[in-house]
Amino acid sequence: MDGPVDGSVERVAVGRINATWGVKGHVKVTAMTDNPTRIATGARVYVDGVPRIITDVRYPRGYPVVLFQGFNSANDAEALRNAIIEIDEAELPELPEGEYYVHDLIGLSVVTTDGRDLGRVTDVLRTGSNDVYVVHQHGRRDVLIPALEGVLLDVDLSEGRMVVEAVPGLLDEPPSEQG
Repeated sequence: MDGPVDGSVERVAVGRINATWGVKGHVKVTAMTDNPTRIATGARVYVDGVPRIITDVRYPRGYPVVLFQGFNSANDAEALRNAIIEIDEAELPELPEGEYYVHDLIGLSVVTTDGRDLGRVTDVLRTGSNDVYVVHQHGRRDVLIPALEGVLLDVDLSEGRMVVEAVPGLLDEPPSEQG
């Protein structure tokens, strides 16, 4: 398997442990993935960089509650509070052409078709109809770029760049408040 030159393995966050749950070592997890198989019984994950096996998953009130091998009490599980659950990036399936993982988009530079540098992608908002990319501009307000045909023209991960069309209204400053 190919990896980074320094031997490190790239990982992707799939959850964050919030608190203990019950007395048998379970923890409440905030999922950071749309794919429920990432947090499943038998899955091998990393908790703050340490390999762990998930031995049980429950969904009381709709959120995952997870038990890791070797954690048998609430006291054991307390040590996991606020830990990040990750998987190896190599385990992610390839996406169809034109689709990207959020972690691949974060940090891309964003330029307009006329060469104007808008800044870097700092977040991706899931709106239901289309994603919206939050682009941080140094010294100015963030720009919200909708992932729509006609606005988002090109994403080049190898170049670390996203090209957008500055359609009317996209880069307008909000009106100042009159007081």
